[in-house]
Amino acid sequence: MSDIDTRIKQIAQVLGQLDDNQVPRNIRSASKDAVEKWLLNAGKDMDVRLGMTASILDEIFNDPNLPGHYGPLCLQIQAALEEMLNEVSRS
Repeated sequence: MSDIDTRIKQIAQVLGQLDDNQVPRNIRSASKDAVEKWLLNAGKDMDVRLGMTASILDEIFNDPNLPGHYGPLCLQIQAALEEMLNEVSRS
């Protein structure tokens, strides 16, 4: 398993933290879709997977109903996705 695959699995696990009853249903659904439809979808190109996941996280972060303590988590994940996207685009 490559380093990128390992990091993607870690990000998927961290995004699972948004599956919390304190988080509004629309945000839980969006994070689940980001993981299942994009991040872990091996049928898509890696750059598309990372970019779409980052885009959905941006929408989640900007949602006014996101509990405050999840904001930094979204930003950290977005930064990791951007870093991996840069790595993938260089290779």
